Amino acid sequence: MHEPLYRQALRHSWALAWKHKLLWIFGLFAAFLGQMGLMDLLSKVGSATTNFGFFPYWLTLPKVAREASEISSFSLSVDAWFWFIWLLVVLLGLGLLLIFVSVVSQGALIKAAANSTKHKNLPDVGVAWQAGTRHFWRLFFINLFKKIIFVLLALLIGWATVSVILEASVLEVGIFLFLFILVMLVGMLVSFLAVYAAAYIVVEEYSFGKAISAAWQLFTNHWLVSFEVGLIVLVLNLVLAAVTVFGFLVFFFPTLLMWFIAALIGNASLWLIGVIVGLILFLLFILLLGSVFTVFVTSVWTYLFMKMHQAGIKSRILHLLGQ
Repeated sequence: MHEPLYRQALRHSWALAWKHKLLWIFGLFAAFLGQMGLMDLLSKVGSATTNFGFFPYWLTLPKVAREASEISSFSLSVDAWFWFIWLLVVLLGLGLLLIFVSVVSQGALIKAAANSTKHKNLPDVGVAWQAGTRHFWRLFFINLFKKIIFVLLALLIGWATVSVILEASVLEVGIFLFLFILVMLVGMLVSFLAVYAAAYIVVEEYSFGKAISAAWQLFTNHWLVSFEVGLIVLVLNLVLAAVTVFGFLVFFFPTLLMWFIAALIGNASLWLIGVIVGLILFLLFILLLGSVFTVFVTSVWTYLFMKMHQAGIKSRILHLLGQ
């Protein structure tokens, strides 16, 4: 192998994400499911340690239920109830549609990346979409179980964080550290299994149970490689964060300029227009950046999955150690 495999994966995935711009649409919707790999886990754990994993919000549930009952006791006309129920139905329908398109888009990206890896050409978008729709339910349950486990892990960390804050004893700190390590290990295992199971479902047409079993076998054979790839993707997320900050400065520079002009001429409307334009441009930039990065990361994992599944991959750490 003349070129390191990880570098091949990054180069191939970037070429796919940049040249095949129709995949950005899939990336936009697939991003709602969270990123493949460790980033989704870290975001949940980070939220748990800073916001206490939703734990304090449980205390507000009785108050919310009481206020909801008071609102429901209002006497509404028949027309008002009709429009209220219609609004709920529309919102529910939009939510279900978003879930469907997001799951199908994830499957389409995996199919496109797999075809590109195998045949070395740009994939057919229609074929990729059909693959996503064909495997919708299996991919949906993969993502559903992953989300449920992550929420439970976040709640566990949130409980441990609250316990440490309320009673910062040696025992509580020890329990927190033990639970944090346990949550990270379980979460990483679930992340890798979800990635490999989704790939087995789309690429190899495996059933749900067979995909989970094959994903476990692939992970046990390449556990160190999985962590190495996960760390590489985390580093790339840091690069993405830097690009996001740079984009914020670029798109809000006109806002600062308009603020300066508005202060000189005493026109507050000009400053407001600058803020709105800056927000719209920055939002579009974030959506574009997230779409491209989702395509890129999905392709990286799929590329390496294909190599693991076909011939196996040797850990770079073990290679450097001469093993």
